[in-house]
Amino acid sequence: MELSKSSSGHYFYSLGKGEPLLLLHGFPDCAENFSHQLTFFAENGYQVIAPFLPGYHPEDEELDTYQSLRIAEEIIKFTKSVTDQKISLFGHDWGASIAYGMAGLEPDLIKKMITVSVPHGISVGAAFLSDGDQQRKSWYMFFFQLPIADLAVPLNNFNFIERLWMDWSPSWPDYKSYTDKTIAVLSKDNVLSKALAYYRCTFQESLQTDRINSLTGELGIQKIKVPSLYLHGANDGCIGANLSEGMENFFDHLEIKILPDCGHFLHLEKSEEVNQIILDFLSS
Repeated sequence: MELSKSSSGHYFYSLGKGEPLLLLHGFPDCAENFSHQLTFFAENGYQVIAPFLPGYHPEDEELDTYQSLRIAEEIIKFTKSVTDQKISLFGHDWGASIAYGMAGLEPDLIKKMITVSVPHGISVGAAFLSDGDQQRKSWYMFFFQLPIADLAVPLNNFNFIERLWMDWSPSWPDYKSYTDKTIAVLSKDNVLSKALAYYRCTFQESLQTDRINSLTGELGIQKIKVPSLYLHGANDGCIGANLSEGMENFFDHLEIKILPDCGHFLHLEKSEEVNQIILDFLSS
């Protein structure tokens, strides 16, 4: 895969020609790990585009905040710099949160949307407050609020990152090549601090902006209009699959699929099956 830089200043991988399909990664992950999707969907007539999330490349400009809706604005700017067509949109983990923001901000930009492993709606936020099982799964989010995280995560060749993958996809032994690529990205200058900023800006008011908070409030009372598919692994050790219950109340058109025998990184664990599910949805 060849790395390119858009006129908006964002780095990305791209493969194929045809209808644009945008792939958004999460944490701890990277755009390069979309190799299965880049190849598969390019072979099926799509121009597949996988950008680095803002902050994941050492040359990325510093943002005023790393709240997910602010990231959504950046990805919208990036999208318009690489295509003048409506896109299909896939988002995993943080990429899912960003996709929801994009669908709220500019629904006419998106033809169809697939999100994975992070539900939309009030269930996740409520679980952080009242669900003991989810609180234990989400311990890392609270650890990331501490300055010590910047020192602890890189120790022992980023073993912290490998352990997250093991815990989040507990029945999948073939994660190593993906964590190696992720660690190579996070080990670059200033990247880890910006990746952690996504979590810090979610919980720390001092790192948020009034403009984004106001916009988030406005979008929070609106249903997502884009036809959408949501996928979640039944064995997800990061976000419980049960938190997707009731998610359909926040969409005009939503289909939910819970996939057995896979965890948080289901598009990598069962890439052939998941790619076909996505292709069928996009073609319907």
